[in-house]
Amino acid sequence: MKTKKLFSSLILLLMIATATNAQVRFGLRGEVGLNKPSFTKDIVEVENLTGFKLGPTAEFQLPLINLGIEGSLLYSNDKMNVKDVSEGGVQSTVQKVSNHYLEIPVNLKYKFGSILPVKVFVAGGPYARFLLSGDDVKISDATENIKAKNFEAGINLGAGVEIFSRLAVGVQYGFILTDNYGTDKPEWKDALNGKDGTWALTATVYF
Repeated sequence: MKTKKLFSSLILLLMIATATNAQVRFGLRGEVGLNKPSFTKDIVEVENLTGFKLGPTAEFQLPLINLGIEGSLLYSNDKMNVKDVSEGGVQSTVQKVSNHYLEIPVNLKYKFGSILPVKVFVAGGPYARFLLSGDDVKISDATENIKAKNFEAGINLGAGVEIFSRLAVGVQYGFILTDNYGTDKPEWKDALNGKDGTWALTATVYF
């Protein structure tokens, strides 16, 4: 609920920024995951969690100050390997799971050194992800395949540099606030819904 309220508040600020003749620019944003974690819990092992994101972005810079709002519409693809481990410790055939999402992050963004060709920025805000399609996870002890949830949410925090107002690169950490998979089995839930957060390298080219 708190995430939804924060997300709604930032959307409202985005609308206010537009109405107050804020400086607006558009670009193309991409992200590459820097994570290759391995989660093991009893009979489930998850490893090599990777992903990338790509899509348009818009930045609204409020007049006379270095504070702005950035919103993006990203195609997101997450991939991971899932192994079903028997009681004897033997791993069955690896399942290659790929999920496709539409992701909407909205960040407050503050820049340092506004008159310099190289600016440092910090950013943070909520994101929401909506499942487009994905692969089910089949575990031998489960009566049904485990499906990815249709909605996810979390908070991003990041920092980076912007060069000549055209290229911004940075590093971002995402706090996951919801479960990616719905299951009531603790030995599966902990492995499939790792809450360690995710790191990503971000890059945006502004037109």
